[in-house]
Amino acid sequence: MLYRYVPKQLIERPKQGFGIPLDSWLRGPLRDWAEALLDESRLREEGFLDARQVRLKWAEHLSGRRNWQHWLWNVLMFQAWRERWL
Repeated sequence: MLYRYVPKQLIERPKQGFGIPLDSWLRGPLRDWAEALLDESRLREEGFLDARQVRLKWAEHLSGRRNWQHWLWNVLMFQAWRERWL
């Protein structure tokens, strides 16, 4: 029955992933959350990451000069993990 409504090439193809607009989410709805996790004084106090580099990449991302979405996401996940478990 499905073949009546959906083309066969869409049904019988390999699975395909999809991306999310993480770059714009970090500049928009996730910005406040990210700002809190990437706070320079917090990063310096914790001492695990180079606060200067993190803040530089965050500023470049926010301004649109560079897209550091994946790098920043890794840092944010580390920070969120630390906040939750340590």
